[in-house]
Amino acid sequence: MKMNRTLAYGLACLHYLGQNNGGSWNQVADISRFQGLPAPYCNKVLQALVHAGFVESQKGKGYRLSKELDDISVWALMEAFTFNGAPEAEREEIPGKLYKRLREEVNHWLVGLTVQDIVEMMKEEERYKDEKARGGAKAQSEGGAAEE
Repeated sequence: MKMNRTLAYGLACLHYLGQNNGGSWNQVADISRFQGLPAPYCNKVLQALVHAGFVESQKGKGYRLSKELDDISVWALMEAFTFNGAPEAEREEIPGKLYKRLREEVNHWLVGLTVQDIVEMMKEEERYKDEKARGGAKAQSEGGAAEE
């Protein structure tokens, strides 16, 4: 499944707020700079997160999480950015049936997966890459010492 940019930015914004929240307010400029996102687009993404109920905003203060990352399902996040706004099929025609089936299947696959789970998977992958790089460097230095 191809992830659209808006969903990717929403995930990045939630990740930032989860790391820097602590109940404090965060400015769009800080979020967009840290994540490398265009500020106007970041603001639109944050507004969508507010509309979905994941984030709260206050004029002049910024944004903060209204739910913990463990309480935000990946399915709900995808719904907020990819499926919402799709027209409801008035009749059960093939496109409507296909779309309905797709939503049901994606929901089934993602049951229980939270944004925090995705963050932890990313951290684990980075740890694995670091360990692999250190192991490769160690093997090279040991191999070089054995040749001398």
